[in-house]
Amino acid sequence: MKTNEEKERQKQLKAEVMRNEKEKFLNNLPISAGQFKELFTFLDEQLEQEGCDDTLFITKSYLGSKGIEQENVIAWLEENGGFCDCEVLANVEEKFENI
Repeated sequence: MKTNEEKERQKQLKAEVMRNEKEKFLNNLPISAGQFKELFTFLDEQLEQEGCDDTLFITKSYLGSKGIEQENVIAWLEENGGFCDCEVLANVEEKFENI
């Protein structure tokens, strides 16, 4: 059986690993987390009105309107399961839940 000290140390190590993973994730984003959150809000609003056409049309429109270079962002989204606008919300947005 683990002592309270061992349990606390294990808890601290787990928290440190989580912080390191979060930091690594944030450092490897092609745009800021805030810009991603704005994109998700925009997609949510636009998809409710227009629906998804199985492309990244709305995402590309958002990026273009903000003057953001699309190539790296689109590649990153696809690497993370965002192959169309609704998949960006379904698969990518959840990666930002604890940020």
